[in-house]
Amino acid sequence: MKIKYLISYGYLFGMIIILTIASSVLCYFTNLDIKIFKIIIPIISLLIGGIVLGRNTKEKAYLEGIKYTVPYILFCVIWMIIFGYKFNLGVMVLSLVYLLGGIIGTIIGINLKKN
Repeated sequence: MKIKYLISYGYLFGMIIILTIASSVLCYFTNLDIKIFKIIIPIISLLIGGIVLGRNTKEKAYLEGIKYTVPYILFCVIWMIIFGYKFNLGVMVLSLVYLLGGIIGTIIGINLKKN
């Protein structure tokens, strides 16, 4: 695996940890529902990791976004299988949203690099 992917995954998992702690503290002190954060945190983290990857990519950002996001989705699916979660249509739609988040992040990143 190339170093640019490792750096992007570092940003991805780092942002997941930071945003999870921040949302936990926020939900502790307010009456917000944690369910929305379970969806938003990975999308924001994939966008940020995709931007980092896109800035280190020369061309075809959408393919780099796919190559970046698919292992994360597979990791999530394997995690679900290990812990006995049901794999249904909602999970497939969420996986497509994650894929779009990674692709959009790399496209934004490659366009930020050009400016």
